[in-house]
Amino acid sequence: MNNKSNKFIRRKKRNKIIKRLILGLFVIIVGIIIFIYKSPIFNLKKIDITGLVTLSNESLQENLKYYIGQNIFTIDYNEIEKELKENPYIKEIKVNKKGINSLNINIKENKIAYYFESDGKIKAINNEGVIVEELDKMNDRNLIKLTGIDLSGKTVGDKISDNINILDTLEKFYNIIEVMPQEYIFSQIEIENLNNIVCYIGNIEIMIGDSSDLTDKMNLALNAIEQGVISKGYIDMSFNGPAVIKQIN
Repeated sequence: MNNKSNKFIRRKKRNKIIKRLILGLFVIIVGIIIFIYKSPIFNLKKIDITGLVTLSNESLQENLKYYIGQNIFTIDYNEIEKELKENPYIKEIKVNKKGINSLNINIKENKIAYYFESDGKIKAINNEGVIVEELDKMNDRNLIKLTGIDLSGKTVGDKISDNINILDTLEKFYNIIEVMPQEYIFSQIEIENLNNIVCYIGNIEIMIGDSSDLTDKMNLALNAIEQGVISKGYIDMSFNGPAVIKQIN
């Protein structure tokens, strides 16, 4: 009888201990959750945006400034994606937490890199030579000016040309633009004569000739610029043989 009583008492004590442990664990979990959601150390302080080609980081940061100071665990990432995707230049977005108070937003742009000025409008062009937008002002768009084609009468959705060589040239340039340092980006590309393409980086005129070996030609030009061989003048690669580099003071 005493053994049964002792077992009952021990069981009861054990159950009380388990209940207390469960209650204590519950209190700890609730405390952690409250701490995470209320502590200012988890408030968003910084947003890093990667993957930009033509869009302005400053402009996108301005659009997202409302989220700074909000708790990183309560921010609705879907709302961020929805807000950013209102921009026609953005194709895909991935939002990830970075540490306890910062976010990383990786953006994959629609391949829009160029513009023509025609009919009093700025016509944004993608890598396939299609007009995707008409603008009155450039605003924050970092697009590269194209010259050498008449776009009179062309509107959104039209290709700038049926010439496959022109479209192929735009694609080749876009592949280079994607990886170029922003400080050396093209300001203008002339495609009136595809055998004598000319582009500009700052005060430097680059005579490319045709678009064959375009990546190699641009690597040569960028190396000359980065190494300080030329800061103003021209680089002529429009003929067979070594490039001619002329510095103008």
